[in-house]
Amino acid sequence: MVFTTLSNAEEEIEDLIDIFESNSKLVAIIEGKKTISFDLPANEKVLWSDSKGNLGAFLTNNRVFVISTSSGIWKYLHLRSDEPEEAKTSLSPNIVLLVFGDRAIGYDASLNQFIETQLPLHDELLAVETGKYVAVVITSSRAFGLAEKSSSFTEVRLGIREALEDVKVTSNKVTLRSSDRLLSFTTISSAWNEHRL
Repeated sequence: MVFTTLSNAEEEIEDLIDIFESNSKLVAIIEGKKTISFDLPANEKVLWSDSKGNLGAFLTNNRVFVISTSSGIWKYLHLRSDEPEEAKTSLSPNIVLLVFGDRAIGYDASLNQFIETQLPLHDELLAVETGKYVAVVITSSRAFGLAEKSSSFTEVRLGIREALEDVKVTSNKVTLRSSDRLLSFTTISSAWNEHRL
């Protein structure tokens, strides 16, 4: 079971990037003025794309492409051949999150860089969510939080018999409720806080 959550709509961030694919070319139009394109080889096909706020992203059969309003170029990361088909994606105005079988890749618009973490092998994937300034990946044994302007994911272990009951993602905060405790992760601390139930 994979949890999906709705983010609270507080302050709407205007979509500043429009993206599209045309004739094997990735195109971004930033703030309606600047056009930035990237030519794909003939054997590279787009599997997913989305844009919101300050970010635009494409997933192809070979790479992840991301562009932000401040980067001015398409940045990309090569993928293993088995990864694109199993990808789970989530995009907010400031963070792109992609999860594959054994790793999670985030991209933060404020840092303009990819951030990667390894996931436990053989774990069940429970949630992949982004808020405006936070993101979370939850597996059956761990939760990984990513905050804007953070250079790494922050991990917390879940107990063997600890059952995940609820996930809530807002602009700046992730809250997990399990059978044993309440865990929260915020942009302010970039750490998991625990409250026993």
